[in-house]
Amino acid sequence: MAATWLVVSTWMWIQHNRLRSSQTESPSLLSVQCWAVRYPKAIDCSWTTDGENEMAPEPDLQASFIATYRLGMITQGETHPCLQPSPEARSCVIPDIQMFSMIPYILNITVITPQGARSTLVPFIAEHIIKPDPPEAVSVSPGSGKQLRVQWEPPHSWPFPKFFPLKYLIRYQRQGTTKFRQVGPIEETSFILRGLRPRTQYLVQVAAGDFLDYGKPSTWSTVVATTSDSK
Repeated sequence: MAATWLVVSTWMWIQHNRLRSSQTESPSLLSVQCWAVRYPKAIDCSWTTDGENEMAPEPDLQASFIATYRLGMITQGETHPCLQPSPEARSCVIPDIQMFSMIPYILNITVITPQGARSTLVPFIAEHIIKPDPPEAVSVSPGSGKQLRVQWEPPHSWPFPKFFPLKYLIRYQRQGTTKFRQVGPIEETSFILRGLRPRTQYLVQVAAGDFLDYGKPSTWSTVVATTSDSK
């Protein structure tokens, strides 16, 4: 499958060079995002054009894309296809990440439209774009006294939690207030919130981050509401 798409990509690249020689109007600029939500298994990239906004939310159905990447800034470096479901897809996957390399990846996304072609280069270090998905199966239950026990699981998209552990943050607030309190980082997948008001409903969320503080923490998990014990 990858070999077939590489042949297709090569053909499209030839067409891209022909288009550039006769380009009269530049196609839309691209806004590209890449995150290692499945580190170290893969990097997921997606993009939109500057024409895809609130006034024109529908993507240009005439646009197709070539997505490739290489390791390093040297233009003679070996180029690999960033795997797309189809040439029209606005996403691709970089498999087989080279870990802890200070040589940046260079992602090259070329958009091809009837108006011409334009390439966007995106450099990044794999560890700098780590961003796990939010923790899953978050549950909160009343404990003895003024306590709540919070439990969760690592996101299923994080492939090797035993070898690449995550650490976690918890934020919580009383129902009806706007101020959050935050605790962490926490290395386990459970924690007891203490010193809470009795018979009070609390809203709790959990976020995950790389154990070595690479990249960014996840977004917060879905809110879980629980009332503290009456005692």
